[in-house]
Amino acid sequence: MRKIVLVLLAVLPLMAGAQTKIKETAVPRSVLLALEKTYESYKVKTWYQAPGQYIAELVIDGQNGRSYFTAGGDWQYSSFPVKEEECPTLMNTYFVNNYPGYRIKSIDYIEEMNGDNYYRMTIIKKGIAENDCEMIFDTRGKLMKSNAPDPDAVKRDYYTHNNPDATEEKVSRETGTENSRQRHRPAPKVDEPKVEKFTPSEEIAADFKKSVGKRVTAGPEWVERNGEYAVAYYSNAQKVKMEAVYKLSDNQPIMSGKTLVKDRYNSTILKYLAQKFNGEKYKVEKMVVYEYNSKYRDPATGKKPKPFTYVVISQKIKGTKDVKYTRMEFDSRNEFTGLLAQPLDERDVQ
Repeated sequence: MRKIVLVLLAVLPLMAGAQTKIKETAVPRSVLLALEKTYESYKVKTWYQAPGQYIAELVIDGQNGRSYFTAGGDWQYSSFPVKEEECPTLMNTYFVNNYPGYRIKSIDYIEEMNGDNYYRMTIIKKGIAENDCEMIFDTRGKLMKSNAPDPDAVKRDYYTHNNPDATEEKVSRETGTENSRQRHRPAPKVDEPKVEKFTPSEEIAADFKKSVGKRVTAGPEWVERNGEYAVAYYSNAQKVKMEAVYKLSDNQPIMSGKTLVKDRYNSTILKYLAQKFNGEKYKVEKMVVYEYNSKYRDPATGKKPKPFTYVVISQKIKGTKDVKYTRMEFDSRNEFTGLLAQPLDERDVQ
């Protein structure tokens, strides 16, 4: 693939119309020559024809993609799907910090005929019948153009939805969306209702006492996680911080988490982080290894899921006292699997 050198300042329509699969013999010679001129080495898998357009589904340098050409034989652009972990950290962090309640639908790396190269991230709000939104990032991960909703509005809506009783000042403070007038205005005194601590069901409490109780030296502190789980935070006989996770719907134990001490951090994951945050200052706030209960089975596969590792990274925001967090998950082979937009629960690093 050609070297990334420039930045997009305008967005092309990347979705072609109705496409018909055709044989290479039906492709105009001018289009074939344009492809040869564009890339030195490639392998065409399939040709498609759309209104006023020819599309080559091909492989370049081992990467699948599509190249788009006009009917007259002019190359327009090429699109290559990429994974989150292959994108700039700045780009992924922007999405995680600004669009809670959304998921990434797809990411494409685009090469244009004028030499501009950029990333196109398509996101969608979690739910039914929601519309896609697109964000364009330069090759360093800086946002250049977007038709997604205002990030401040998204964060405020998300927080308000999950905290319906929060005051306006608290919403602004927790989401970091207060304006300068709000920041300098004395906060009004509000009678905050006393919030009762989460209490697990008797069945969950009994199971925890039976299976873990004798090994507890501190805790447990119970919290509710995402309305689906009851989690007991405690320390064991070795004073290691642990978690016991139960499913609220059936009171069954799901998994346990072990917080690693610094000298026990996984070296493969540390190597990945060093490469991912190359040149950036960061701190590993915590690394937790989760293992599923011996009797738990994935409802979809009927098999016991493999362990995974949860990592929280903190970075100071230049010019401020604020800190931003990046939450990441790694599979049993210590390979990156995805980012989390929000803390796991109220006990997670904020």
